[in-house]
Amino acid sequence: MQKTAKDVSLANGEMVPLTSLRGIAALGVVVFHIDVCLFYRDMGTLLPKVSSGLIANGYLWVDFFFILSGFVIHHAYAERLGAGFRWRTAARYYRARFFRIYPLHLVLTLLLVAGAVAAGAAWPSLRDGSWDAFFKPAALPANLLMLHAMAPGAGLTWNIVSWSIAAEWWVYAVAPLLIPIIASRGLVASAICIAAGGLVLISLYLAVGRQTLDITFDYGVVRCLGGFLIGLGLYRLWRSLPRLSPAVADGFALSALAGILMVMHLDANDLLVVPLFALLVFVGASARGRLNRALASAVPHYLGRISYSIYLVHGLVFMLFWFGAPASGLRFQTPQAAWTFALVFLVVTLAGAALTHRFIERPAQSLGHGSTRSGQTSSSV
Repeated sequence: MQKTAKDVSLANGEMVPLTSLRGIAALGVVVFHIDVCLFYRDMGTLLPKVSSGLIANGYLWVDFFFILSGFVIHHAYAERLGAGFRWRTAARYYRARFFRIYPLHLVLTLLLVAGAVAAGAAWPSLRDGSWDAFFKPAALPANLLMLHAMAPGAGLTWNIVSWSIAAEWWVYAVAPLLIPIIASRGLVASAICIAAGGLVLISLYLAVGRQTLDITFDYGVVRCLGGFLIGLGLYRLWRSLPRLSPAVADGFALSALAGILMVMHLDANDLLVVPLFALLVFVGASARGRLNRALASAVPHYLGRISYSIYLVHGLVFMLFWFGAPASGLRFQTPQAAWTFALVFLVVTLAGAALTHRFIERPAQSLGHGSTRSGQTSSSV
């Protein structure tokens, strides 16, 4: 029996467990960058990679976002785009996507520019080599035009985490073209789309030759395309298969989570985590089982709703702590001190995210003429 949105949705077409998983994944990326800040500023570490790669490989959660984006955008726009390509429908789609991601990106980038100018003038001692690398004036146009996920040699600049937002913006363009094809061709097109996404990621991994999927400012848009294609195809596959029983859903979800954590912990090949992310999205969409009910509770759901703000705001907080902590002379050589640093970083990030979600994200979505509804189910990190 084919599933409908009503069968699996818990609120207004929103797949609440997937929203919650997006929030958890965003926190995984935040913790990864906290550890980067500590380690590269010689202030300690949360978890040495020689002991475990669980935190050091946290950049992989971005690939979860890309797969999730393809899945939930297909879910949100299946009816409107599945009937065939129409310019008016596509224009509405692009408008909604633009207002979903660009206003917050623009505001936070401009805040960084203003902060860099003010802090650089007030405290010239902050201007070390990393300052010049992060705050390149020549890189600002690419950041504002969301071109900074396809600029080999440019480096990570300004809001360094926003490269993935730029990548998603350009990859979004394929959805109005592919969703009608997948809808008309069914499982065959789904399988081809998933296989194509996997091939893109494998080819990128081999071509870049870094033995990692931590590919950002240079070929990040290609990395995003691979995950997005997997998510697009996965949704139609999910719609076509029978629903899982609660016990089976729990078993698959826990197995996927255990596999993801094991791949990261053992510092195994990054590509191994991709099918596990896909399985987690597939099972999380069922809205069945104890784990999904737990994910649908208030706290993880709220974290998911503000996850886009969490992701982008933590880029600003990263700069604050990157330059501020060393300048203050602080060192965090014990695990307890390092985790205290992490807790403060998280609190500042969550407080800022709550504010930007309320006063920037939500008003901007309302300007997208219907983007609020789709924005609840779509991932933008």
